[in-house]
Amino acid sequence: MGQVEMEYRFENTIGGQLIAKLREEMSEVLEVPNSWLPESYHTAKGSRTLASVEREFDKRQSEKAESIHAEKKASKAELIDLYRSRVEQGEELFAA
Repeated sequence: MGQVEMEYRFENTIGGQLIAKLREEMSEVLEVPNSWLPESYHTAKGSRTLASVEREFDKRQSEKAESIHAEKKASKAELIDLYRSRVEQGEELFAA
């Protein structure tokens, strides 16, 4: 008989879920002073919660990824235009 492989993942246990909830709740109450943060993360009140720092970081990472994607898309469009114009002029794209 074949053995059934069981995969144990702590985060799927009740204890793992409790730890995740504790971390989430703690990050909402832990204050991070401006002096520990890059200037762009500073707030007028002098500190922010760890959760708000993490949300800000995630937002910036998402915006950065979107920006990189837009740059690649624009570059791809430029190459397509270049290749189209060469083909229209009867040039070979990739001569061996």
